[in-house]
Amino acid sequence: MVKLTFEFNKAEVAKRGLTEDKILLSDVRDYAKNNGIAETSYGVFEKDGDEALCSIMIIADQILLDNPRYMNCLKSLELEDENGEKENCIDSVKRWLEEKKK
Repeated sequence: MVKLTFEFNKAEVAKRGLTEDKILLSDVRDYAKNNGIAETSYGVFEKDGDEALCSIMIIADQILLDNPRYMNCLKSLELEDENGEKENCIDSVKRWLEEKKK
């Protein structure tokens, strides 16, 4: 099972006058629904199978690429692979987004 967990910077979300759902989760939920990814708890998305890691990572890449301003609203973006190894990939996603801007 591959899992991606969104943890929000609540102060930054409030400062922008938004909600976590409005910022990002509604887009993630739409993508997840169309790609066989389950939201197993609030802000936690999981998928099993051969394409799980790729499908889950596309959430971060595709949705955050379209909405890079939301990165400041995230505290962490934890990816757990099928072996149970966890990594906060927020910094690598930020670097990737910066490279895409060039």
